[in-house]
Amino acid sequence: MPALLKALTYDTNFDTRGLGAFTVLIVGDVDSKEARETIMASLKDLPDQKVKTRPLKYAFTDFKDELALQAEIDKSKASALLVVPGASAATVKHIWEVAQDNQAYVMAFGAAMVESGLPIGVQVTAGKPLIIINEKGAKSVGAKFESAILKLARVIQ
Repeated sequence: MPALLKALTYDTNFDTRGLGAFTVLIVGDVDSKEARETIMASLKDLPDQKVKTRPLKYAFTDFKDELALQAEIDKSKASALLVVPGASAATVKHIWEVAQDNQAYVMAFGAAMVESGLPIGVQVTAGKPLIIINEKGAKSVGAKFESAILKLARVIQ
């Protein structure tokens, strides 16, 4: 998670995308409770963090439908969505559509969801995090990453 959040700060538009807390809304299928709990437990072990100067907060929700997700985004004032690993293709598609409407970052663990269109993800390769950026997906939510991060990341055109 720290690598993903650090990568977001290389978006040339980051500073224009809001003030106050940077809230990551973690979204998964209703039956992805185990994966969500694993993520929640790992986040509790992280020290207090900031994304640039913005304090970092997390919120969690199960995906029910697009209207409910929109309500959760509005309630939490989410700046980014993190898709829980194992989310169904249909759920990912709906999350992506709502995120584009909100111009919110969408992040994933693993390459498959980024390859299918989500803007940014991370996978562990040889024990090290590798950032994956889908340029078309990033552009869809108004993100444009600096060349410094693009040189380090695996970039999908």
